[in-house]
Amino acid sequence: MSVDVATSIARILKQEGIEWVSTFPVCRVNNALGREGVPMVMMRDDRYAVALADAYSRVTAGTKIGVCTFQGGVNAAGMQYAYAGIAQAFEDGSPVLCITDGVPIGQSENSQFDVPASLKTVSKWYGYIDDPKRVPEFMRRAFTLLRTGRPGPIVIAVPDPTGEYDETADPYIPVKGWKSSPDSDDVSRALELLDQSKNPLIYAGEGVIYAGASNELREFAESKSIPVITTLKGKGAFPENHPLFVGVRGDQVEQYLNSSDLILAIGSSLSPGRFSHAIPNATSKTIIHCGRRVTYKQDIPYISRANRRCSFDVKSPYCTIRNRVFGSR
Repeated sequence: MSVDVATSIARILKQEGIEWVSTFPVCRVNNALGREGVPMVMMRDDRYAVALADAYSRVTAGTKIGVCTFQGGVNAAGMQYAYAGIAQAFEDGSPVLCITDGVPIGQSENSQFDVPASLKTVSKWYGYIDDPKRVPEFMRRAFTLLRTGRPGPIVIAVPDPTGEYDETADPYIPVKGWKSSPDSDDVSRALELLDQSKNPLIYAGEGVIYAGASNELREFAESKSIPVITTLKGKGAFPENHPLFVGVRGDQVEQYLNSSDLILAIGSSLSPGRFSHAIPNATSKTIIHCGRRVTYKQDIPYISRANRRCSFDVKSPYCTIRNRVFGSR
């Protein structure tokens, strides 16, 4: 059965459980969304179409993916407006699917704005659908990347939404992301270092929330009586009325960081910024880093062999460490 690109994208979004799409109206995929019964939330401009989808992904901790459409093509002012929103989602690690009009093949010389080069710098992947029959392939890759590894925006560019292909030749099946587990030797070494330390401190970030590992974090901290600080985006990962909670910023956080001899970082890059403290005297501390972005030297990077540097969901190593402490459940 023949289907056009825009209609195929709309149907695939429904298969993937997308309930609505935020938009600023000038995108050639929108009419197909309406025909296929996908509700659209109209925003004031393209920047806020991205922002709404971004917010939805954040408040659901990535369990639901925010999707937006905005104006693209040649001399696309909408795409330039949307750029800042995509950049923010990329910087903060938010999984957002952005669908836009692609610059048609042979017309790139009519635009001074290099769309692919620009959007590749603020997205996990920029996919340009250069052949209608590749729609299922591109959408599978998009949703796999949205659910795998460090979160971030995906951009799908559609240069010809009216192009057709045989939908039955490559039927779409919803995809899942993948997760990997830590090296068992690294987990054992992490526990040894924790037992040997005199003033350990847990530094938790937003990755704990995305992994749904808040309960595991609390149980582990309680079992070892380890104080916990969080990043600003990690607020809520650990109960803020808990006796072991230190805070996000302030003199008390700085004091605990200074006096700690071991830092167990979970779901945080430890990147110093306006809203978080840097690690004082980092080279003199033992740092166990469970995450995907690294700032300081680590004694056990990623709780995985250093030469492998594999990424994984932060809940996986925490569950492993917790099971070593409590026994499997």
